[in-house]
Amino acid sequence: MITQAKLFNIIITGRNECYVKKSPTYNPYSPGDIYDWHFELEQEQYTFTDSYRGFNPYSGVEYIFSKVLRIPIWSCDYIGYALENTSIAEKEIYGFLKKARSAHLLGCCGNLLANYLYEDGGFRYQTTFSGNLNALLQVEEIHFCNSLVGRQVSAGYCKQ
Repeated sequence: MITQAKLFNIIITGRNECYVKKSPTYNPYSPGDIYDWHFELEQEQYTFTDSYRGFNPYSGVEYIFSKVLRIPIWSCDYIGYALENTSIAEKEIYGFLKKARSAHLLGCCGNLLANYLYEDGGFRYQTTFSGNLNALLQVEEIHFCNSLVGRQVSAGYCKQ
């Protein structure tokens, strides 16, 4: 059985190493067999994976596997998109989303499921969580000048 603190540490580290660090000059993902892109990071007796497809919309799945039991103990499916016909370009929306998520991961002090608000210029990011690790729903919304311009919805489950 994994503790919540350990699970959150693995998720935070994994997301930072793939999504946050990805840049135009560095891509930690490799082409995937089923998904467009795949990332894998071993952390002690666990393996964190993230695989996704597409750009707008995009979708994917994140897992944490126990290397000893060879079964997933964490599964999180997600889908996200930037709205079309807005006053702001997709590239700017996704750039802000990455910045806001990075701030959340670095500033959550290990409490990954805490609702979070981040603002920068005309942008506002808000993530809200409902449920618990046995049935988790996360909704992320990006607003620009008080208009919704993007959203991601994630559903997660931890086998304890």
